[in-house]
Amino acid sequence: MRKVLAGLTMALVALSGCGQPGGAGSGETNRQVGDESGVRDCGADPRPPDPVVTAGATMYPTTDEMSQALDRIRQAGESTYRDTFAGLEVVPEEGYAIVYGVPSPEFEAFVRDAAQGQCVVLRNAAHSFAELNALQDRIMVDWDLWRTRGIDISSIGARHDGSGVEVGTLDVEKARAELPEHYDTDIPIIVEQAGPVAFLSDRG
Repeated sequence: MRKVLAGLTMALVALSGCGQPGGAGSGETNRQVGDESGVRDCGADPRPPDPVVTAGATMYPTTDEMSQALDRIRQAGESTYRDTFAGLEVVPEEGYAIVYGVPSPEFEAFVRDAAQGQCVVLRNAAHSFAELNALQDRIMVDWDLWRTRGIDISSIGARHDGSGVEVGTLDVEKARAELPEHYDTDIPIIVEQAGPVAFLSDRG
């Protein structure tokens, strides 16, 4: 079970490896977008936590050390490295995490340092936190516009792997046809079927 810790996850209604750098000064890395290289490249041994069994379910808690490392990476990723960082996720039962980012030797060096001995795998992302955030904001601003056009958007969220911005709506086919054309962007807009969130009312 993977815990997604997106660099950015927002909604309109309540819903939100280590890769090897290129040669010194090359400005390139040998990671590929969507690279599935495993923990052998992470620079530290994975440390799976002891499972916790409760109510018949087996859970794998993220260790304090890993949580602290990922907090450091996420905070810097959403500020200093927002043009590089995309998001991250944890694979707790395997004892490692994945950080997604646009290729950058500087960012990779930061992640390796911030990991402080935790197994953090770097994978390339097609788009950064800043790019996804900007597109998400544009769609959110146009929420009422899309309602007048017969597309009722219930959620918007940037995918943590930098692959695009996901939009939830019941008007799937119409949205798939109209949103990409309207925004004219190379960032994929992934439309998925999703209805509005239902809130429970007080019943006295």
